[in-house]
Amino acid sequence: MNDYKTEIALCVDDFGQHAGIDASVCELLQLNRISAVSCMSGAPRWSSHSAPMLREREACADYGLHFNLTEGFGSRSSGSLSSLILRSYLHRLEPQGLRTMLQTQLDSFENALGRTPDFIDGHQHIHQLPMVRDALLEVVKNRYTSNRPWIRNTTPANPNWGGKARILKYLGGATLHKKLNQFQIPSNHDFSGVYGFDTENYAACFEDWLKFTSKASLIMCHPATSLDTHDPISKQRLVEHKFFSSELYTNLLDRYRVKIERMSSILSTQK
Repeated sequence: MNDYKTEIALCVDDFGQHAGIDASVCELLQLNRISAVSCMSGAPRWSSHSAPMLREREACADYGLHFNLTEGFGSRSSGSLSSLILRSYLHRLEPQGLRTMLQTQLDSFENALGRTPDFIDGHQHIHQLPMVRDALLEVVKNRYTSNRPWIRNTTPANPNWGGKARILKYLGGATLHKKLNQFQIPSNHDFSGVYGFDTENYAACFEDWLKFTSKASLIMCHPATSLDTHDPISKQRLVEHKFFSSELYTNLLDRYRVKIERMSSILSTQK
């Protein structure tokens, strides 16, 4: 008999954004501490550095596309999140342009790794915004007629959570969840990992998320091993990496009888 009560996925976002994130992912994969890696295939270092680091490792986690419309990678201009949100709700985005950008990033992901993504989500959760989610669903339905990647939904694991978690739900999260069910596209059951990137006691946050996990829950995280001057949450990434590298993390999993597993594997048992 298994000594855990549920299986969930833990996903590191922003792989490819900078070297410190990539190093953290490789270390945590080696330690079997994470089960999903969300990749920025449009990043300058993606093809030359980041993707080869994943190719060197046997696939022990889900690898997915972190669809990006806002990160300029320091030297390249990109639209702000607030501007994108406003234009999406005013329906002032170009649908064909959105589809093309997604196809381009999927092409880059698949060409570098030699495989299709296990999942798709969005940098700063842009994939759930009006118009963006429509482009995403259209591309996924047409590009992947079988073995479709699962798509992240941000339905809070605890409906009573406020702040950013509640904002995500009402900023397109609830609508995307309904559309994923409507089109029978696989997705995580619920979502955790949202906080202000402003606490040394990250373990307390993580324990709170564990209290509300159920089978196929997804927790996102943002660790890194080093600072980056262009990364506004760089210091907090160090805090997260220290936690996920520690026994405190594994002890919490044991206490709540939670097993970290690939979401694709979890969902395959629910078909």
